[in-house]
Amino acid sequence: MNLRWQLSVLLVLILCLAFPVNAHVPVSADGNYDINTALPVEKPTKSYVIYGDLHEAGEVAWYQMHMTPGDRLVLSLMTPGFNASIPDMIVMSPRAALSIDDLQKQVSVPQGYSAEIIRGSPPHKAEYEPFSPAAVFDVASYSKEITAPGVWYLAVVSPANETRYSIATGYEEEFTPSEWVLVPINVVSTHIWEGQSIITILTPFLAVVILGFVVISRREKRKGSPCTYSCRLATIAGLCYIGGAAITLVQLVRATAVTGLSSSIALTLIFAIIPMALGIWALRMGRTSSISSIQNRSFLVLIGIMGFIFWAGLIIGPVIAIGAALIPERLPFHHPAN
Repeated sequence: MNLRWQLSVLLVLILCLAFPVNAHVPVSADGNYDINTALPVEKPTKSYVIYGDLHEAGEVAWYQMHMTPGDRLVLSLMTPGFNASIPDMIVMSPRAALSIDDLQKQVSVPQGYSAEIIRGSPPHKAEYEPFSPAAVFDVASYSKEITAPGVWYLAVVSPANETRYSIATGYEEEFTPSEWVLVPINVVSTHIWEGQSIITILTPFLAVVILGFVVISRREKRKGSPCTYSCRLATIAGLCYIGGAAITLVQLVRATAVTGLSSSIALTLIFAIIPMALGIWALRMGRTSSISSIQNRSFLVLIGIMGFIFWAGLIIGPVIAIGAALIPERLPFHHPAN
C-alpha cells in the first residue's frame, strides 16, 4: 500500500476525532412496571435514551432519579411513528402533595410526593437523529431546575395497548468506554424497537460480507495466489467494516424519507465514510502477500482501534482486524490455479 495514502487516511481520522460529538447512551427498560421495581437512572443529568414498551392500556413504566440542588431535570418522550400510540409522563417530586385527583385514576403517587402530568400530543413532524440514524417523534417534554432534592419518580402511562416509547434524559454528553464500544449493538436494538426485523437491519451487512468474500475468494482461486490466515482475516474485517457502513447508509435513507434532509446528515456520513475507508484499507492489506512486518501489523491494530472509535463493523470487524495483526503468519491458504 502507498505510504502517502496511509498517512492521508490517518490524518483524516485524527481530524475527525476532534469533531464535536453529541449523542445519547442507549438503554433498554423491562420489568419496571411497579414503583418498587422502578428503573434507576444512574445519572439523571447524563444524556441517556431509554427504550421501553407498555403492553396493556393503563400499564405504567416507572423510573427513579436521585436529584441534587443545582441539577436540571430534562426529559423528552418519544414514539416510533406518526401513527403510534401516545403515552403521557407523570413527574413526581419529594415535596408537599398538591391536588392530584386527576392522577389517582392513572397511577398511585407515593405519600409525601407531588405530581405533574405532561400529556403527550401527536407529533407534527419528525426530527433526524444522526447517530442511530433514525426519525425521532417527540410527543412531550419537561425541564425543571431542582429545588426539592431527593428521589424523583417518572411514570410513563398509555391509554392504549402495545405502546412503544422512548425517553431522552439529561443534558451532559458523556460515554464510558464500554458504552461507546457497544453503541453499534444497542443501535440494532433501537431499530428493532422501531419495528424493523433483525433480518431487514442486517441484510446490507450480510450481503456485503458474503458476496464480497465469494468474489474475492474466486479471484484468488483464479490467480492461484496463496493467502495466509492474517490476509484472510484482514479481508473479512474489511468486509465487515464496509457492511456496517452499508447498514448506516440504508438507515440514513429510511430516516430521511420521513424527516427530509438535515444538516446533521453530515455527521451520519462521517460514521459511514470513515468505516468504509478503513474497510478499503483492510481489504488492500488483505491482498498483500504477507502481513508479517511490524508496520503492517501496526496498521491492522490501528484499523481495529479506529473501528471501535467509529462504530465500524458491528464490533466483530475491529476484533477480527486486531486478531489478524496478532496471529502467526505461517499458516497459509492456497488456491491452486485452474
